Amino acid sequence: TKPSLDAGIAPSPSDEQRRCYTRVLQGHVGLAQAIFPCGTPGLMLDTFARAPLWNDGLVYGHGTGHGIGAYLNVHEGPIGIGGGNVPGDIIRSNPRMQAYYLEPIEAGMYVSNEPGFYKDGEWGIRIESDIVSEVVPENDSNEKSSLFPYGRTGNRAFLRFQYMTQVPMCKKLIDISLLNEGEIKWLNEYHKGVLEALTPLLGNDGRALSWLQAETAPL
Repeated sequence: TKPSLDAGIAPSPSDEQRRCYTRVLQGHVGLAQAIFPCGTPGLMLDTFARAPLWNDGLVYGHGTGHGIGAYLNVHEGPIGIGGGNVPGDIIRSNPRMQAYYLEPIEAGMYVSNEPGFYKDGEWGIRIESDIVSEVVPENDSNEKSSLFPYGRTGNRAFLRFQYMTQVPMCKKLIDISLLNEGEIKWLNEYHKGVLEALTPLLGNDGRALSWLQAETAPL
């Protein structure tokens, strides 16, 4: 799920819509970039996605991520990323929420990353992609600078997410002034990968290729 704005159909986005989309995007990128110890529960990771919206006093009333299984079992337990939309006393009194949001995230788990925002009765935004948890390599010859320049501590490996979905973000909805350098770098690298992955699949469809090149051009 990713919003798109067709200039021939939809009106130009308002400043509020662009700001809200950008906050959702920042939360989406924040979770996608997260590095965390193996076994961290989804309740803790949820903050990566919600923090940019909280900074603007915004909330969304759904979970941030769910497990994805085989054969279209798209809401597969036992893991979930969420809980930040309800008070802690509700989670404490709800065994299902406790089991879902406190389940440890291990390497190889396939989950969704889908923060959003909905203005009641008017419009809504959700940016959803699939991500897979993987172990952060401690000595990777392909990485010029180590993620852990002084080594890691503790007895748990660290995880990060491999980003699976290859669909451009809607640049017309992005307020670039709200993004920091790291977020712009991530988006440009992501769009470069999308362009490289999809271009060979378009064949001689010049119209589709032109759209793709425009949507993935650097910010």
